[in-house]
Amino acid sequence: MGFWTIAAVAASLTASEPPQAAVQAQVEPEVTQIDEVEVRARMRAAQVRERVDAFIESNMAPPRGRPLARWNKPVCVATAYLNSQYAQAVIDRVAERIIEAGGDVAGPGCKVDLMIVGTDDGARTARELVRDDPRGYRPSRSATDRGGAALRRFQEGEAPVRWWHVSLPVNIETGEIAVHLDGQEYPTNTVRDASRLRTNVRDDLARVVVIVDFSRTSQVRAGALVDYIAFVALAQVNPDGELGGQDTILNLFQRPGDYTGMTQWDRDYLAALYKAPPNRPNIQAQARGIAEEVVQQRRDR
Repeated sequence: MGFWTIAAVAASLTASEPPQAAVQAQVEPEVTQIDEVEVRARMRAAQVRERVDAFIESNMAPPRGRPLARWNKPVCVATAYLNSQYAQAVIDRVAERIIEAGGDVAGPGCKVDLMIVGTDDGARTARELVRDDPRGYRPSRSATDRGGAALRRFQEGEAPVRWWHVSLPVNIETGEIAVHLDGQEYPTNTVRDASRLRTNVRDDLARVVVIVDFSRTSQVRAGALVDYIAFVALAQVNPDGELGGQDTILNLFQRPGDYTGMTQWDRDYLAALYKAPPNRPNIQAQARGIAEEVVQQRRDR
């Protein structure tokens, strides 16, 4: 029952000069109003940037030393152990969120990239999946996942939804894998156009499994649950993140009555993640790019 076996989104002036008091009455309110708007706009942009930085730092979890990964190819979505009617509804809504974020979805007959597994015992199902396909969950000793300790936590506890991401550093020009995978030859990558602002490597999401323990999800709305699944499938979310005070679907199981789906913040963040340049030299530079995209989105609205 390995992961891959299961699978078979200004006023013009008049000629006569008015009295000085009239000039002041006309000009002063206008100047004051413009200054206030400019100051407030700067404050809003700064606050948005700080919010993005805090959100990434507390809630995103790429492999150690790597930037944030995203899907850079059409995503093949599948489900296992869901009744056929509900399964199609889940696939359709997740596909909608992928396209909304700026990604793409593969057609019928594709090889599964994102598997959504239903169960009544999340920990047991996770253990079985990892046991049957250990290399699928840790294809390399570094750079592709969050490590052995995190994989053990994935197989423990009583979380209503749990997930595991595998990402791959790839050459941004050729798409060739830029990290050694267990059991394979070491890759050879040519560095071109080296810069302190960008690299020739980006990180692609390669495989994601999301396990939903339906015995623990009855308190949440179905649509909100699927949006939660979509968010953790699109971004490398930390299951142990700090969510206090943040308006995000990731708070679904802490405040189940508050959410019917993704928030505007969730949509803004995902759209920015999928639009910002992916080949920044480190996660700090990438976070700045994502923050600028969120600021621009809000200016454009």
